[in-house]
Order: sequence, then C-alpha cells, then structure tokens
Amino acid sequence: MRGLYILVEGQTEEEFVNEVLKDFFLENAILDVRAIKIQTSPGFKGGAVNYQRYKSNIKRILAREEDIIVTSLIDYYKLSSDFPNFKLQDKINGKPEKLDFLESEIYKDIDNSRFLPYIQLHEFEGLLFSHQKGFDYIPGISLKNRELLKEAVEEHNNPELLNDGEETAPSKRLKKLIPFYEKTFHGPLIAEEISIQIIKSKCIRFSFWLDKLIDTFHNSDKQIGKN
Repeated sequence: MRGLYILVEGQTEEEFVNEVLKDFFLENAILDVRAIKIQTSPGFKGGAVNYQRYKSNIKRILAREEDIIVTSLIDYYKLSSDFPNFKLQDKINGKPEKLDFLESEIYKDIDNSRFLPYIQLHEFEGLLFSHQKGFDYIPGISLKNRELLKEAVEEHNNPELLNDGEETAPSKRLKKLIPFYEKTFHGPLIAEEISIQIIKSKCIRFSFWLDKLIDTFHNSDKQIGKN
C-alpha cells in the first residue's frame, strides 16, 4: 500500500490528522497520510454529513486510488439517521456496541477490504478529556473552570464515554468552561499537548481503530484479492 486517506467532517478533524495523527502513523511506517474533508455539496466541504454523501466520497476515492487504505473520522454525536440500519442500534445495549454494529453495517454496504469505517464515540472533543495537561497548556482559563475541567477528566477512565447530552456533550462542556474555545484552533493544540500515546491509553475504541489501521495497511496485500 502507498498511503492512508482519512475522510473527516470538518476543519478540526482535518487539523487533528495533519498535526497529530500524521506523526503517529509516520512512526509506524505509514508515510503518506492525507485528511480529506467530505464533500457535502458541489464545491463545498465540511458541515452536515448524510450517508449518501459519505458513501459517494468513499466510493469515488476507492475507485480512483487502487493502492491506498481509506477510513473515516466522523462523530457519533448527531450522526445522520440515514446510515445503514441506524434504527436497529436502538436494540443494542452500550454505546461502543452500537458503534461496532453501525460500522459493520457500513462496511458491508461499501464492501471493500481497503475501507475501514470509524465513528468516534461520542465526538472528537471527548478525546481532549484524556488528560488535564491539555487544558493546563491553554492560558486564560479561570481557576474555577480549571477545577471543573479536572473533574470532567476524572469522571471516566475512558473519556469517550462522557455524556452526549445537549448540555453535557464534550464540545458543549468545552465551550462553557473555556468561553474563548475555538475548536479548529484549540482542539488539535490540546490533543497535541496531551500526546497521542496518552489519548490511546485512555480511549479504547480510538486506540483499537489506530492499531487496526496500522495492521491493515501493512498486511493489505493479503486482503486485496478478496474484493
């Protein structure tokens, strides 16, 4: 395989791939890593992603590039209900298990061994609660809010499980406790300060996804013939 393409929803995830994940993959002998914003309408990238747009972007890249692995980095929070068998997840207990099911349905629908779907539980911002030092790096946060951020970090051993309510989702907590928070700037900056190694040690699904990408990339020649 020549490279790894990661389809993302918007600029924040794009910066996260470029500023944080690229170096991680480089250390694991994947040299060509590209973040590609999903085209949501002609001439426009970013914003709400429905399944047909998601699928058409992936299909187009897989057809155009025969020597790459394709994956996605999209949020489960407010995921479009037109994803394959979306309603069936209601019968499944546990958020990680729901995402395992949805990813398997996406994989079956797209049907290409060079594609590994991934949905972030609950959203990208949850990764930023992996360690307090990411917030300590940001000046201008009040002492009270630093303590509240610390409490949020300590709330779960796995920050991916932080509540996904309208007021308590990770992104909403950040905006409330860091009023000047700009996700496209501060998000990747906080993640880089924490380090991908610490994030992997705390975020189980995220870590599994990265490890699976590395394994698939380096063993892909055995799988290509199955398509």
